[in-house]
Amino acid sequence: MLALLLAAAAAAGICGLEIRGAPGEAGLARLELQSDQQFSLRYTHSVTLRAVESRYEIRGGHIVQTAEVFDQHGPGMATEPLAGERFDTERDERGVRYVLTMQRPIERLVVRVHRLPAQTLLVGDQSYELLRFGERAVELKPTCDTRKANQ
Repeated sequence: MLALLLAAAAAAGICGLEIRGAPGEAGLARLELQSDQQFSLRYTHSVTLRAVESRYEIRGGHIVQTAEVFDQHGPGMATEPLAGERFDTERDERGVRYVLTMQRPIERLVVRVHRLPAQTLLVGDQSYELLRFGERAVELKPTCDTRKANQ
């Protein structure tokens, strides 16, 4: 059964996400993405000390930022959407959240891992603390097997 799922994933062009260190260094980890090709990066804002979640999707082997979610504005946080973007306010039992919906291509996603923001990578229902790789810069890079998807 697992072999069939892996074969179906390869045929659909499902990507993984590699966590890399310094250039020339071997990859630190590789995570399999779900069929929706989405992942998030959750961290603590350095000034407001509030949670922020940046959402991404792999499209055509490239990373696209699709949303940023937060509950309190702070330095560097969006207050107005750019052309083609949408800024919404959501309210539920947890309180108010601001959601900036976007379609921003990201050429290189480099994260400067540090204990204060405590960056966590979310893939499906799993979470990965980036601090496990130490306080350093890491790159999140899509790994897609497009050869099988194009056959």
